[in-house]
Amino acid sequence: MTNAHLASIQWGLFLSVVFLLPQLFFRQLTFRGATITVYASMLFAATFLPMQTVPPRQAVQLVPFQWIADTFRDGRIAFDLMTLNVLLFVPLGAMLMFWGRRTIGQAALIGYGVSLLIEGSQLLWANRIFDVDDLIANTAGTALGWLSALAAVKVWARVKTAALPQRPFAGVR
Repeated sequence: MTNAHLASIQWGLFLSVVFLLPQLFFRQLTFRGATITVYASMLFAATFLPMQTVPPRQAVQLVPFQWIADTFRDGRIAFDLMTLNVLLFVPLGAMLMFWGRRTIGQAALIGYGVSLLIEGSQLLWANRIFDVDDLIANTAGTALGWLSALAAVKVWARVKTAALPQRPFAGVR
């Protein structure tokens, strides 16, 4: 993890506290609200903070799966960044499954839309790159989060059912 990653985590935590305090002060803080606030703060910090001082080599990367070639050229950092992009959107997929009651297609479409909004904003933001690989990874992360949440629900239901005591049928001897 680089210093920039650590700085963005620190910024995300700071923004989370800043946005959670009014909710706490006005007694409007709920688990769902806190989860969404922390996730949105961390997402913003990871995608826009800290400000880059060195301009990127390019402003737009439109070649799908370019990160694979970048991994061979630059080493593991491109792979790590792609993995982080996937993991960054897993919570969104889980939230859409648990609270949004969305299908996997709807969740993936929402994940794509949020990612497109971020990538489009990065075109206007100083020293950021619009990357089509980020769109792919973020959409995949949303779908993976949705599938993980569904698996957790299925496992929980199976565990809950298995924990119920078995009663014999009435009238059967």
